Amino acid sequence: MTDRTNKMISDFMAKPQTQSHYESIDAFVQGLGTITKTAKAQVSYAVNRKFLWLWAYEKTADGTLYLNVTLDHPEHHTGVHNLTQVSPNRWNHHVEVKSARTAQSEWLRALIATGFEFAAR
Repeated sequence: MTDRTNKMISDFMAKPQTQSHYESIDAFVQGLGTITKTAKAQVSYAVNRKFLWLWAYEKTADGTLYLNVTLDHPEHHTGVHNLTQVSPNRWNHHVEVKSARTAQSEWLRALIATGFEFAAR
């Protein structure tokens, strides 16, 4: 049974560890180039189209940042928690960031950079 009161949030200030993961990823994304950043239930990033979403859950224990990167092909990595094909040329790569090591990892930065390049086309 799903807890419908566990809402997605894009403000992580009450979750210091999650906020730290977010700041690390946000700094990297901001350095990729000109993007549009929107914060609603999720923080989303777009160039010509959206390519990255970040969120936490209101009632999730501190320290987990959920992330989704959209690409035009699947990228297989052990850090990708779930991979979903949403259309013929759209693959969502779901990652659970639970440590600074993951937030700052080269494989995650490469995945995000590939998403940025895809969205810029």
